[in-house]
Amino acid sequence: MYSNFIFSTPLSSSNTEKTPSKMKALPPLVIDNGSYEIKFGLASQGQKPYHCYNCVAKNTNLGTESFYIGNQLDSKLQNSTSGVYIKRPIERGQLTSWEIENEVWNYCFYNPEEFGGFELSNNTNERQDLILSETIFTLPELSRNTDQIVFEEYAFDSLYKAPSASFVPFNKESILRNMLLNSKSQEIPDSNVKVDQSTTTQSSAMTSYNDFQLVIDSGFNCTWIIPIIKGTVHYKAVKKCDIGGRFFTGLLKEMLSFRHYDVSEETILVNRIKEQCCYMSPQSYTESFRNKNDSVVEYVLPDFHSDNRGYRFDPATSLPLPQTAQTLVLTDELFAVPETIFHPEIAQLVNKPGIIETILECLSMVPEIVRPLLVGNIVLIGGNFNIVNFKERLSKELQVQCPIDWEVRVSCSAQPSTFTFESMCKFSETDEYIHARVTREEYYEKGADWLSKNRFTYQQSL
Repeated sequence: MYSNFIFSTPLSSSNTEKTPSKMKALPPLVIDNGSYEIKFGLASQGQKPYHCYNCVAKNTNLGTESFYIGNQLDSKLQNSTSGVYIKRPIERGQLTSWEIENEVWNYCFYNPEEFGGFELSNNTNERQDLILSETIFTLPELSRNTDQIVFEEYAFDSLYKAPSASFVPFNKESILRNMLLNSKSQEIPDSNVKVDQSTTTQSSAMTSYNDFQLVIDSGFNCTWIIPIIKGTVHYKAVKKCDIGGRFFTGLLKEMLSFRHYDVSEETILVNRIKEQCCYMSPQSYTESFRNKNDSVVEYVLPDFHSDNRGYRFDPATSLPLPQTAQTLVLTDELFAVPETIFHPEIAQLVNKPGIIETILECLSMVPEIVRPLLVGNIVLIGGNFNIVNFKERLSKELQVQCPIDWEVRVSCSAQPSTFTFESMCKFSETDEYIHARVTREEYYEKGADWLSKNRFTYQQSL
């Protein structure tokens, strides 16, 4: 099982007033702490987490400084978003600023009117456990900071944290249910049919997780290729592609500023355009470029009187445009920006490998006998897979590069950005979680250094 699963009996503490056995156990709090967005909620919520932007912002457009936390960027920022300064606690995948993260967490935990009545319990008679995701290869010093905040400031009764990909194999039924059809596959399981465990390997059927999984996590900062063998992340073969959602937004901003209007200070607006309009070329970049005039999109810019966000104009459903409306007519920008993850040279990144090359490099570093198993059990997670045609294109491109006797099978949920949260909820129901979590009593008895060296670190697996 997981290399950081160290089975031990929870230590008792003589100086605690309430022992876990005397406290009412609440469902674990699950936090998928992403760089762009936090997905959180009780494990009993299943597939319906609360969402919050993981950032703070400052706006000086009105002559006075206004500050915003999380979702206030949408709810309270009604004037121009030009020049809004956004600060994120996670930089280059590492949680470097707990000063900011603490503000965002407090906004999430103690703001029930914003999140459907959710509020973190302060009742000392109730036991509140935490399951937390963190970036793979988190620096031990930064990981130790998280442990201290969780136990000493928020006083959670137990903690289990791991990279997002580590939770994915526990979502066995959803992985099989969301398998994509490709040229070699004969059928896809009906989403309404209970998964037959006999279709899995005998060893997987005896465990609560899939033995072999290749997780591709394409998020805000970058794209990770993470092989999982026998339930354990094979850290020596983990690879990183530097292209992610932040890069897409920056590249689109440059293209729009060069071809249309100067939007160099309109990060929020450009990000909306990316999410609403961009798509991946179904077959190839060349074919889409040849037919670029067949898929023109007109985006109406906000005027901050009748509209504060902008929208994609649809002649069939949208109201006629006023004469003063400003629009962007988008052609090849729509598919050229996402295409850079396959061909970085489009963005002048000559020495950067694309996602297919990164996957193949990852596979070359795992034992040869398990390579076909990993290729046949790929799971796509992360917000970038919301881009239209991305998952189908990835499956096709990878199949072409693999040996002819390998079958590329890709699973991608309809909501890839929340799949990690769903998997973490499944993990909370397993015996592995009960044995692997660290209690607050253990933390105070053995210390933060022991915790980072023996439980929540990738270094013990190398």
